[in-house]
Amino acid sequence: MPAKIVAIAGGSGFIGRAIARRLAAIGEIKVRVLTRNPDAAYERLKVPGVEFVRGDIADPATLKNSLAAASAIVDAVQFDGYPIEDPRRGLTFERVDYGGAVTLIEAAKQAGVAQFVYISGASADEYSAHPGFCAKGRAERAIRDSGLTYTIFRPSLIYGPEDKVVNGLARAIRFAPVFGVPGTGKQWVQPVLVDDLAACVALAVSGRGRNQTYEIGGPDLMTFDQLMHVIMDASGHRRLLFHIPEPVMRGVGALLEKLPKPLLSRDAVTFVTADNACDNQLLLKEFGITLTPARVGMAYLSKK
Repeated sequence: MPAKIVAIAGGSGFIGRAIARRLAAIGEIKVRVLTRNPDAAYERLKVPGVEFVRGDIADPATLKNSLAAASAIVDAVQFDGYPIEDPRRGLTFERVDYGGAVTLIEAAKQAGVAQFVYISGASADEYSAHPGFCAKGRAERAIRDSGLTYTIFRPSLIYGPEDKVVNGLARAIRFAPVFGVPGTGKQWVQPVLVDDLAACVALAVSGRGRNQTYEIGGPDLMTFDQLMHVIMDASGHRRLLFHIPEPVMRGVGALLEKLPKPLLSRDAVTFVTADNACDNQLLLKEFGITLTPARVGMAYLSKK
């Protein structure tokens, strides 16, 4: 019996790579990574048995062949610099998060792909005033209405040895005498290890959790301030924390978002100061996974 083919859009990114590794470890599954640059993606991943093909949501014509004979597609697409949009390069929530999902849905239907697994976000809400949360929510709606078998995951902050957020915070703490926490520092976050998310995706591809949406966060609900202390403890670098008021950050974002390559935006400020708490009960009941505590999962920071 031929191996089941699972295509991963965004498979060369941080989340997609973790999913590709997890699926590749399952003998009955052939992993196909869809990417704009297959050669570069291969150099970043280099997992035996993984196929790298050109497939770009900005060029729907490339998706037909890349999805041929696939049984399932995983949408883990995220634009460069997320969550700071760069409209000049077409890197926006509307175009990538929502538009990309719609493009993949149509391509999946045309190719006869039966299953769609979507990596959404904890704050996804099609009625939200925030363009990122709204785009994710609208993408979820399109998936539910597609007629495809689906599983949607809504993760909180995703971290791991290759992530940019937690590792970036650890680097900043290491080299700065003090650290500015965005907003009050009281916003809720529930950091989830990328390998735990990948394990759930693998179970979904294998038939669990069909036609349902699952929130997924780590077992530890904490404030952003508490997250910073976990990172400091794990990295061994303690620094004085101070808080940057959200209005101040938004003012700076209004200026920096106008640069040719935006360094910050008002929407990005809202993104990082929003609550990202999750209710894991439905996920734990369906997938039976043991979620990794943040202090265990972030042990790799001791090497930073």
